This record gives sequence, structure tokens and C-alpha cells, in this order.
Amino acid sequence: MSVIFPGNYVAHLNAYREQGCVALPGVEFYRAVGAVVINPDNDNVTDAGGVLVAGDYAAQVLSPDLRQDDKPRKDKALVVPADSVVYRTAVSAPGVKAAAAGDTVVVKAAAGLPTSVAVTAEADLYFPEVGATSSLSNILGGTAVSNDTPIVLTTDANFTASLDPSAGACRNSPSALLVEVCYYRAAPAPDSEDAHVPFAIEAGQGY
Repeated sequence: MSVIFPGNYVAHLNAYREQGCVALPGVEFYRAVGAVVINPDNDNVTDAGGVLVAGDYAAQVLSPDLRQDDKPRKDKALVVPADSVVYRTAVSAPGVKAAAAGDTVVVKAAAGLPTSVAVTAEADLYFPEVGATSSLSNILGGTAVSNDTPIVLTTDANFTASLDPSAGACRNSPSALLVEVCYYRAAPAPDSEDAHVPFAIEAGQGY
């Protein structure tokens, strides 16, 4: 886990390393992005066609290692730590085809999370590229989650991996349900480096 400070924010925050940024003194902000990947190698699918059946799926923060052939991937669950305040959630579904227009992907309700975030399939059975986001109200107002809170996505129909337009890939990838959770929490108490506490000098060390 690490945090960065203003002036060093030159790339995406690394959700896999639980990297946050300090934008206000005493507060650390985090952006975590999780996924439910749809392809024939995914444990969530039911057949070689890459079908994700309706149900609840725990979002995973994917390992930066994109290989899937020589060793197990070290993906991990997307979890909002206890005592954090969630101020934004968003969901999208690139490369995913619904069974019917109006099918949805919803960020499952949990204490301390926005409960109305859903992305809906359009008439062509694909989901809008921009996805859907929660309303952004007072960022520094809200209730902290009391426990570590896993982020779960709920689907109401069977979805398949399909690119629009097709790239000709035999696996119809990349296809995934994506969820973003932005939250903040209190920074830890100061340490000796924050106060520049001098080292003790033993007798005889003076000039």
C-alpha cells in the first residue's frame, strides 16, 4: 500500500497496489477498478461459448500480469476497507452482449454504497460505451462502511462475450463487466519523519 502526493500524480492510481493520493491534508483518496471477465477460460462461465449466467459476481482487481498460460493469475477481490467513505461508483460493460434490450448490470447494494448504479443494454443489445455513474453530491459527506465491504455486480440475464464492431478475434475479447469505486479514509497519524525529529547525539560526538 502506498500514497502519492500532489506533483507526483502522473499516471493512473494503481488499484492492485492499493495506491491512494493525498489531495487534502489528513485524507487519502483511492480509486479501485474491478472486473468480471467473460471468456471461455473464466471460472464464471458455463460453456465454451463464454456465457455469463444471471447472478451475483464478486468483482476482482486484476493482476497487472496479463499472461494466463504459464502460471495462475494473482487477481484479488475488490474490497472497500472498513472506515472508508465511498463517494462515487461507476459500471460499464465493454465487449458484452445482453440477451435483450433493457438487461442490466447493477452494483449490488451494500451499506455505505450508492444503491442506484446500473448500466442498461440498448436496442442493439450492447451497453453504452460511457457506462453509468452514481450522482456526485458532497464528496466529504457520507457514511463510512463499518466493515470490509466486497463489491458485487448483479446481472439479470445471460450475457455473452461479443465486440461491437467485431475485431475478428476468436475469443471476442476483451469482454468484461467493469466497476469503479472511489473512496477516501483518514490518513494515519504522523511519524517522526513528518515532524523532522532530530537524532540524539551521544557525549563526545560534538565538534
